[in-house]
Amino acid sequence: MLKARFSIVVALGTAVVLGLTLLLWLQGPERHADGAGPLASLNRPGSEAMKAQPTSGVTSWTYGLRLCLATGSAPAILESVSPTVSVGTGYRFLGAGVREWLPTQTHSPIISVSAWPPPVEQVPDSIRAVRGFAVSTPCSDGAHDRYTELLIGLGLVNADGGGWQGLEISYQVSGRHRVVAIDKVFEICGGSVACGPP
Repeated sequence: MLKARFSIVVALGTAVVLGLTLLLWLQGPERHADGAGPLASLNRPGSEAMKAQPTSGVTSWTYGLRLCLATGSAPAILESVSPTVSVGTGYRFLGAGVREWLPTQTHSPIISVSAWPPPVEQVPDSIRAVRGFAVSTPCSDGAHDRYTELLIGLGLVNADGGGWQGLEISYQVSGRHRVVAIDKVFEICGGSVACGPP
């Protein structure tokens, strides 16, 4: 009798756990803005536009974006990166990677550089795949603190240009799936993207 009751309690407990797991799975990942969850960029609100002006012989660019932990101590395990909104038909996504290093006066973060992958003289560090990369550097303003940088590669296809208006990074912290929406613009100037004079 006691054994039967124990079996019923275990079965009910298992059903509750499975039900909660299914509910969380159906709701999808928790979404948050930059600075409102564990993974962040500069942990400051506001949009920043990084626009490349096409010049003779340059057909691809690398854009850099800081990644850091705004809250907690468990690392953020990256899964994927995608645009919030894609604009224009004159560009293509070439790839993404992550690097981590200690900045110095001669070895600093990038805003954007010509070419994808980035030139070794400007990005001498090993570039690792996004999927599976563990971001563990805390958000700080120290000029020489360890720095983690997401690198996005975009290439020019035709004069329409285009790019990403915002990006979303899917990641996990302690097994919990999240998506951070970062209000940054990565674009190549052209018919779909207005830019000032070169």
